[in-house]
Amino acid sequence: MYGDNMAGLIPADDLKRLQKKMNKLMDELGLSDLESKYLDEMQKIQKLMGELTEEVETGQPEGSMMPLADVRETDEAVIVAMDLPGVDKQDVDIAVSEDELRVVAEKKAETEISEKDFHKRERTWRRFERAIKLPVAVKGDEAKARLQSGVLEVTLPKEAVTSRKRISIE
Repeated sequence: MYGDNMAGLIPADDLKRLQKKMNKLMDELGLSDLESKYLDEMQKIQKLMGELTEEVETGQPEGSMMPLADVRETDEAVIVAMDLPGVDKQDVDIAVSEDELRVVAEKKAETEISEKDFHKRERTWRRFERAIKLPVAVKGDEAKARLQSGVLEVTLPKEAVTSRKRISIE
């Protein structure tokens, strides 16, 4: 239901924490009591949060994010552009099969500093993982990749080059 739109946008651990906070809030406000007039609505919200958490967890390994990608096709190749902000090229693993491109990358944390020095710490390591079904068979051994300004671009030559013919309307 939500997995296709939400996967990768919200890490699974954050959803779990949000659900725990909602449960605690319900208890503190007395909304978990059987006589509460809001019980049905709160149970629906809890159920939806549980489904969302489950979908995100089953769609991606825990702690990883699914990067956004564009897939386009020319006569000669399939070109995939994928957002990998802050990732160095040595931290990217790309694998190609006949019908799938798989990218796994890690953004390493800044130099480790003692936690007591921080007032707030939001920037940590991130793991990106994405598998994309390719629209046609490609020559994986001739694939080329480049990473520039946080965007990975993988060019995959097609097994069979196609040409498109323009048809005019009479």
